[in-house]
Amino acid sequence: MAAKARKLKTITLTIGGTSFEAQITTWNITNNTKDASVIYTFSPDGAVTDSPDPDWSLDLEFLQDWSVGGISDYLTVHDGETAAFQLDHLYDIVGEHVRWTGSVTLKAPGAGGDARANETAKLTLVVVGEPVYTHL
Repeated sequence: MAAKARKLKTITLTIGGTSFEAQITTWNITNNTKDASVIYTFSPDGAVTDSPDPDWSLDLEFLQDWSVGGISDYLTVHDGETAAFQLDHLYDIVGEHVRWTGSVTLKAPGAGGDARANETAKLTLVVVGEPVYTHL
């Protein structure tokens, strides 16, 4: 198979039914699940595999938006709540459009930064369970 490269240009991202892609500068769906481990015993067939629970996150960097309903305001107002998310990647390329859906635990971002710099935030939202991956 020939090498293929795509630049990250556009996504759609909804959290709790609200679109926030215009504020996002960096995103990652991250599988933090630990590898399974084998526990050995002294029995002749003494090996048990310990499979860890799924551990996923939606890692975001974004331009802060403190207007009512903006991403910073939304995450702060709903801090600690669980909300549905949908992230569509490569939606404009036939045969490569992929989507992740699931639920995340919302977390209020910090505020502030350097003088005369754009106010940005970096945040990790924990995915509840495992996101559903769909190739559209």
